[in-house]
Amino acid sequence: MKKAAVLTALCLITAVVTGCVTAGNAPSDAEMIQSTLDNMKVALESKNIDLLMSTFSEDFYHPEVGGKAEGRELLQAAIDAGYLDDGVVTFEDMEIEMNEDGTATVYPVDLAGPPGAVSIELKLKKEEGGWLILELAPDGI
Repeated sequence: MKKAAVLTALCLITAVVTGCVTAGNAPSDAEMIQSTLDNMKVALESKNIDLLMSTFSEDFYHPEVGGKAEGRELLQAAIDAGYLDDGVVTFEDMEIEMNEDGTATVYPVDLAGPPGAVSIELKLKKEEGGWLILELAPDGI
């Protein structure tokens, strides 16, 4: 009986320690946000509309564009018109700010291509699949 109690205690301690160790390996919010942005960069630079749209929340909305479906149409038209040819996305001066409402603001994300260059601000929200783009605001537009 004493042996069973000791083995049970050892198993419990092992489970707790293992749980603490694996919990420490979970990516931080900043790392998950960066992963979303990295996917966005790859998608824009490779003109992969499906990958790009996977970085947007179903709740995405822009007053001049509409929701996610309308955003997809606009982005596909930009790809088809060649606006993303030789495009480059950089995060050199980017900062991530965690907001009180549970969202995160990322600025500046710099986009450059044949039509010119622009910096954008992104608002992301944490969803089941990670952090996704909720809003975007280009400078000067």
